[in-house]
Amino acid sequence: MHLFLSAIQNSQSEIAGSSVWQAVFISFAIVLILFEIIRGWRLGIMRQLMRVAAVVAGYAAAYFGGGILVPLLRSALKMPDIVISALGGAILAVTVYGVIASLGTILFKRTAQQSSRVVRLVYGLSGALVGICFGVFFIWLVLIGIRSVGSIADAQVRVRPKSGNSSGLSARSRLPDKAPPKPAFDADSLMTLLARLKNSVELGAVGEVVKRTDAMPSGVYQTLGEMGPVLADPETARRFLSFPGARELSEDPKIVALRNDPEIAEMIAQGRVFELLRDPRVVDAVNDPTLAEHVKRFDLKKALEYAGKKN
Repeated sequence: MHLFLSAIQNSQSEIAGSSVWQAVFISFAIVLILFEIIRGWRLGIMRQLMRVAAVVAGYAAAYFGGGILVPLLRSALKMPDIVISALGGAILAVTVYGVIASLGTILFKRTAQQSSRVVRLVYGLSGALVGICFGVFFIWLVLIGIRSVGSIADAQVRVRPKSGNSSGLSARSRLPDKAPPKPAFDADSLMTLLARLKNSVELGAVGEVVKRTDAMPSGVYQTLGEMGPVLADPETARRFLSFPGARELSEDPKIVALRNDPEIAEMIAQGRVFELLRDPRVVDAVNDPTLAEHVKRFDLKKALEYAGKKN
C-alpha cells in the first residue's frame, strides 16, 4: 500500500505545474505578439485586412469544402473518408489563404511604400493593432491545443500507477514471450510532458486568466479528461465498453475482426499509424455506413460518466 501511494504521489509530482515552464510560455507569447506587431507595421492595414479575410475564407473552405476532394483523393491516398476529408480541408484552407494573401500583396503597398508620412503612420499603427489581434488569436489556438491534449494526458498519467500495477505485471507473467514490440517512442514520457505543460499554463493567477478567457466550453475539457482513464486504466475501459452503446459498437462484426487481427494489433503496438490508416480492412470498417450511423448515435458523454463511476 505504501508503494502504491508513493507511486501515485510520484506521478502527480511529475505533472505538477512549473512556474518556469509558465514563464517560458509567457515569454513565447510576448515574442509572438511583438513579432506580429512589427509585421503588421511593415505590411500596413490593407494587407493585414487581406490576411484577416484569408484566414476567414480558409477556415470556411476547410469546414464546408473538405468533403469535395474526397472522391478525387480517395484512390491516391487510400485512407478512410473522414481522414481524406480532413486532409482535403487542410489543402483547401492553405490554398485559399495563399491566394487571398497573395492578392493583398499584389493590390496593396507596404507601409514603407506610402508616399505621405501621415499615411505611413496611419498604415503602420492600424496594421500593428491588427497584428496584436493576430498574435492573440495564434496564442489562443496554441492554448486550446495544450489544454485539450493535456487534459487527456493528465488523466492518463494520474491513473498510470493503478493500471501499471494491476494489469501490466499480470499480463507479463501470463505471456512473457508474447509481449508486444516496444513503440518507437516513449509514450509515457510524452504524456507526462503534455500533462505538465497543461498544468503549468493553468498555474496561479495566469492560469485563472487563461481559464476565464478561453472561449472553449469547460465541458469539452472535462470530457477530454474523462477519456484519459478509459485509455489508460483497463478497469475503466471495461466499464466503458459495458455501456449499452459501446457494447454494440464493440460487438460489430468489423470491429471484432479488427480487434482479433494479429497484424492490426501489431501495427497498433508499434505505433505505425500511417500504415494502419491505409490498411484496407481499417478503411473498409471506418467507411462502413452502418457503423458510422452507430457512432453518430453513440452518447460519448454518458458512456464516459458511466465508466468513471466506482462500484
